[in-house]
Amino acid sequence: MDAFVCVRPTGPAWHPVTEEWARKTLDVFSWNFAKWLRGDVRIKDDRAVSSSDVADYNLILFGDPGSNSMIARVIGRLPIRWTKHEITVGTQTFGAADHIPVLVYPNPLNPKRYVVINSGHTFGEADFRGTNAWLYPRLGDYAVLSPTGGVVVSGFFDESWQLK
Repeated sequence: MDAFVCVRPTGPAWHPVTEEWARKTLDVFSWNFAKWLRGDVRIKDDRAVSSSDVADYNLILFGDPGSNSMIARVIGRLPIRWTKHEITVGTQTFGAADHIPVLVYPNPLNPKRYVVINSGHTFGEADFRGTNAWLYPRLGDYAVLSPTGGVVVSGFFDESWQLK
């Protein structure tokens, strides 16, 4: 509900699944935002994000730590672990080649703002066509998705932004 900038990756992704997810999700988010909310999202390349962007905006980061330098900057300070080979959420581990993490978390570079990774709205065009009652988050604070968008795991952080 506050100002944000979408940050697109410019580097090579670790895996095609994440690259495709990031591209598709940013495209759909931008299209839905323009059509249904009548505005254009701010989009910047990862290498063009400035310190004033970090200070002034919530950052919606697309890609993986290999393709998006902003994800690489914050991933070590988030409550999930994401390497080229695996994604770990609490005690659960998933293969990075065929899973996509999504989350919202206070921005480690500016705790007054948030980072969102690999997600725009978690509702779609059919929901926009209905009533505003359908426009609510669907995944919780974090999730790990399959390449088709199926939810493998999802949940909420506690009041201190720790995994429950």
